[in-house]
Amino acid sequence: MESIYYVAAWACHRRCRHCYEDRFRPYARGELESVVREATENMPRIVDHLPERMTYLDRGDLRADGSPTEKQGRIILSGGEFLLEALRERLSYPLVERLAARYRGAGGVKIAVQTTGDILTDEIVAALLQRGVYMISVASIDDFHVGLEGADKQRAFVEELTGLFERHGMREATGFELLRRTARQLDRQALAARARVGERSVHRDARR
Repeated sequence: MESIYYVAAWACHRRCRHCYEDRFRPYARGELESVVREATENMPRIVDHLPERMTYLDRGDLRADGSPTEKQGRIILSGGEFLLEALRERLSYPLVERLAARYRGAGGVKIAVQTTGDILTDEIVAALLQRGVYMISVASIDDFHVGLEGADKQRAFVEELTGLFERHGMREATGFELLRRTARQLDRQALAARARVGERSVHRDARR
């Protein structure tokens, strides 16, 4: 298995008009508790029913004998907002730990976390990396998200995130060029940070 996209919880701190699912929205009090409880109760069963190995055969990368190379697959964890305060200790961190434990000794797995980015802190980034997260992906830096309207705000947000990631030893990923984009290009920009064992890296890419 090369990739699994796991939507872990409905709760989000944003209500975006273009969102593909109405349940991705802010919840309060009892309603929030219900959503969090549903996610935490389902999580162990979901993880326990994932493939026994998260590896795949890359037919584009052949060994000397012509056989495909076995490579680690990835599991992308998302929401809603996967890193909300209401979720982190009860769902997000335990989920990362459970996935790492499940595939330890079984070929491993690359764990990626997808986030809006605006709630990231040094503490959260450190906690994710300490638990073995391979990538932190911040997507959709564009005019459609509240607080990011206009190239100036988007550029400032990218610079803030870049500084945050670099403070934790992340750097540009090999093979990715840091692009200085025009305002129009910035509207399509996505930012991702990737951490590997022994190597942490950051890259930016344009979604087309």
